[in-house]
Amino acid sequence: MYDQPIIPEVRQAAPAAPKALPKLKYLGENQKNILLLIQNESEAYLNEELFNLLANILNACKLGMQEVALLNVAGYPGLTLQDYHTALGFRQCIVFDIPPAQLGLAEMEPYRLETHFGASVLYSHHLQQIATDKALKGRLWLALKQLFGI
Repeated sequence: MYDQPIIPEVRQAAPAAPKALPKLKYLGENQKNILLLIQNESEAYLNEELFNLLANILNACKLGMQEVALLNVAGYPGLTLQDYHTALGFRQCIVFDIPPAQLGLAEMEPYRLETHFGASVLYSHHLQQIATDKALKGRLWLALKQLFGI
């Protein structure tokens, strides 16, 4: 008799499937949920000189590699900072010279703390620049003291 239902069917859009994130490989044990993001296409992480500089910076903050996750974003094109937050649940993050737009963020001012996804995020110059510029080292140190409450 009727070729359509008398009461129209209410259709709801299916919830968007969550983005399937790859298993992230990082250096460190991430015990304190501190993410350090670098971009290095030529090496897995950092060369010895820059790794030693990073270790010294962490040491000055009373941290070691066991407390952080050092992740090279070169192996994960297309992932945003929110993706990294979903996968690793960081509370603090330092971005070493990766364009904010690449991470799905608006422009960031270097050495100024911002909050994204409930986490403190600090944008810094490349470790190579910091190694050779005392002024940048000083600016990074002031920002790290604020980030870690030193």
